[in-house]
Amino acid sequence: MVKVILVEGLNRGKFPFSNCIVVESESVRVLIDTGCYPNLPEGSFDAIVYTHFHPDHIRGFEAVASKARKVFAPRGEEPYRSLRDLAVRFAPGIVDEWLSMAEYIGLSRVPEVDEYYEPGEDLCLKNACFKTYPARGHLLTHTLIEVEGHLHLVDIDLTGFGPWYANPESNPSLFLDDIEMASRVEARTYTTAHKPGAMAREEATLMLARYAERLIEHAEAIYKLLREGPSRPEDLAGKGAIYRRYIPGFEKVMRYFEAMMVEKLLPLLSLWGCAKRVKDGWVRRECNLKLVREKVKHRILSHI
Repeated sequence: MVKVILVEGLNRGKFPFSNCIVVESESVRVLIDTGCYPNLPEGSFDAIVYTHFHPDHIRGFEAVASKARKVFAPRGEEPYRSLRDLAVRFAPGIVDEWLSMAEYIGLSRVPEVDEYYEPGEDLCLKNACFKTYPARGHLLTHTLIEVEGHLHLVDIDLTGFGPWYANPESNPSLFLDDIEMASRVEARTYTTAHKPGAMAREEATLMLARYAERLIEHAEAIYKLLREGPSRPEDLAGKGAIYRRYIPGFEKVMRYFEAMMVEKLLPLLSLWGCAKRVKDGWVRRECNLKLVREKVKHRILSHI
């Protein structure tokens, strides 16, 4: 029998920490992500399987690596020469600040990977088979994992801190598609990387619909700010549209990421007919965002 165990990270898994999953049977023991360190159970693991290389998911690797026989990561997390390479990928405009944040949360190096898996294909380790689902709106390599009727939603985290789509390669439109995709997976139980506890299918689906609404609310907040006239993304960050406050010590990093999310929401508003790019930035256009919200919500809830 294969057991799936949620291991909460420090501060109940809130960023900059994260939850892990331990999958174990009589013949195999697998750890999914290492961001819950040092809250790990005793013993060794046949493998560590990473869902993506965001710092809150790979912190703890150095301490845990010696306990695992093999390390897996999604294709696309190719070898990095240094932590700086990861910073350049995730936050090209604030590399030094990102590295300071990484050091603060205890991230000292990038995991060394033995084998890559292709998101969308099964990964079988002895008698435990993991279904993997690419969820690229959050990050191109971001991968959901299902095992034994349990779906780990990873950073479709269902918390008030998300949705988070602030990497250069992130995409809020794809994120909405990912949320709907997750609602179609007929698992029995669900967990996320940053929310305590497990959920049954109906509760998880309702929360997925609410999570999609939150992303649309981000867009609505930007739409309201466009009343002030032509605006650039950097002008709209810091006005409470996405974050009411910044985590102490991470202010510059969070403002940078908020501006990145605003920059990605403006083309989405344009796609919905709600915004237009002009010479001096972006301006609003009259549209029906309430209808957009209802359509997205209906698509997700139809899968209950």
